[in-house]
Amino acid sequence: MQNVSHQITLDLMADMAGLEKADQALDEFAARVAWSETALFQARLVLEEIMMNVISYGSDGAAIPHVRLHLAQEGTALSMEIADDGVAFDPLQAPAPDLDADIDDRPIGGLGVFLVRELMDSVTYRREAGWNRLSVTKTLS
Repeated sequence: MQNVSHQITLDLMADMAGLEKADQALDEFAARVAWSETALFQARLVLEEIMMNVISYGSDGAAIPHVRLHLAQEGTALSMEIADDGVAFDPLQAPAPDLDADIDDRPIGGLGVFLVRELMDSVTYRREAGWNRLSVTKTLS
């Protein structure tokens, strides 16, 4: 992996077309900085989980939320910030899923946030000026 600094920022809508654009941008970004297939898979999974939460739960019924995606890499450190102007939601307050419970006894949902926390080195949330801001970081090998 190259030891260089790169960053991009995209403004998207929280819909399937926005998710497709985010995935495409992630692919192009990963190619520029020569990520491994594993690093790209993990980053894509995290991005898609977060975007799907915004798409599924971010609207108050009046408007589709806007999303601002910021990707950055300095050396081997990847950071992503996914910001949206949707309904306030701190995913870090969601309870951890009971992985030992029978699958029929588990509530639907909750695994996406769990995966994000497991795959990333750091996950932080803040609500600022009407925007949810979820930041994740990962040291790539």
